[in-house]
Amino acid sequence: MTECVVDTDVVSFVFREDTRSELCRPHLEGSRLAVSFMTVAELHR
Repeated sequence: MTECVVDTDVVSFVFREDTRSELCRPHLEGSRLAVSFMTVAELHR
């Protein structure tokens, strides 16, 4: 299984169902995803 650290923008695109998320989807599917503590803080804000 591939591991991938996901940026705040990518997480935001996916949750908002933004069309730009489709560009990232091939890299995300089938991967174990992780976010940094800063991404978590930015999403809570």
